[in-house]
Amino acid sequence: MNFQKTIKIATWALVAFVALAVGCASPSSTDFDELENQSLEAWMDKNNKGWREDPNWKRTNSGVYIYTMRPSTLEGEADTLVKGGNWVRINYTGKTLDGNIFYTRNAEVAKIQGTYSRRTHYVNDFVYLYEDNSSLAKGMYEALTNMKVGEMTQVVMPSAMYNGSSGYSATNVGYNGQWGVDGNKPVIIDSLEIVEVSEDPIVLENKEVNIYAVERWKMAEKDSLAKGLYVQLVTPFPMKRDSVITAEKTDSVLTCYYKGYFLDGFVFDSNIDSVQMNAWGEIVNEGPMKWDMSQTQMIEGFKKACCQACYGDHIRAVFTSAYGYGISGSAAKATTESSSDSSSDLTDYYNYLNYYSYMNSMYGGYGGYGSYYNNYYSNYYNPYASAYYNSGSSSSSSSVEDEEEDAKVIITTEILPFTPLVFEIWVCDNDGTSNDFEHNDL
Repeated sequence: MNFQKTIKIATWALVAFVALAVGCASPSSTDFDELENQSLEAWMDKNNKGWREDPNWKRTNSGVYIYTMRPSTLEGEADTLVKGGNWVRINYTGKTLDGNIFYTRNAEVAKIQGTYSRRTHYVNDFVYLYEDNSSLAKGMYEALTNMKVGEMTQVVMPSAMYNGSSGYSATNVGYNGQWGVDGNKPVIIDSLEIVEVSEDPIVLENKEVNIYAVERWKMAEKDSLAKGLYVQLVTPFPMKRDSVITAEKTDSVLTCYYKGYFLDGFVFDSNIDSVQMNAWGEIVNEGPMKWDMSQTQMIEGFKKACCQACYGDHIRAVFTSAYGYGISGSAAKATTESSSDSSSDLTDYYNYLNYYSYMNSMYGGYGGYGSYYNNYYSNYYNPYASAYYNSGSSSSSSSVEDEEEDAKVIITTEILPFTPLVFEIWVCDNDGTSNDFEHNDL
């Protein structure tokens, strides 16, 4: 009798062990999320003692922890929470739970990390608060819609509310820390601050461009070529007005030097030696640019500035993003001269989705302001959408220090959504050489 009882107990124990082993061998994603949330709660109890009773801490239903580091001191709209559907300018630094920085918009932090770049425009990020915005982490959306203008918070979130199993790969574009974040790891968004809220950034940037043209260049609003587009021919004019572009010259090649910069004066692109050295401390583009106007694509504002150019002209233009990089902006990229980057980048595809989300939810697709952009995005981004969608992405985290020490890294400057641009263009003489010395000594 005792022997049979022993066998029965052993059999039940074996069944229980097998069931436990099977359950541990193939956990579902829900099981992992629950386990991670429990672990993160234990981490909070250890590293932020008393958070449950502290009124400055709040925990959302998704397991996102938000700590008010500094309450809003602004009046008016700061008294209300930011709403989904707004565009917000935000500042923050991303960290792992052990304190390693993987992302920052702060130049001083980047200098301490050793990842600072003179080609990086360290300004507040500009993001669209929309729940289905693919380029905005769910945890960031939840945190921002629980904040007020001027408030600063620290946010602790599980991996499912950040980038999930993809993590965050550290690429050397100036904003990144020394290391990325492995997939399925919680993160800390430190010193998250809402600096500004805009319900309609199109109206805002049109106002900025008008003020710039009127105050800086002494133009009147009636002098604009179109809404949000000003072009001015700078004196002294060439003695001979010989046009680069005429009805007969449909295959014109415009040879020029140029400088592109933001309204605050930060240079994001140029092929002038002295400008490059002053701005970035190195020369990355040499010699004049030769633009085959019948073949090479160019942003609309640059094209319109040159549409009646003559040899020897000095032209300057300021325009809204409708004639530049629009609602998507242009992501910063880093390339090395000694090797090519074979990893896939889904930034343009996500920006494409972001555009459609915004226009469809706020303006009803191509109606309203959609027509103001003249289908620019449809024509420009549709070819990118399918290519990037099918390319996949690289999710491995890596160290910026892993790059070859002797490789020259060239970083392109990020252009945020709804960013006005300023261009100065010096059109070369007919032979394309006579102005080289003059323009390389600006």
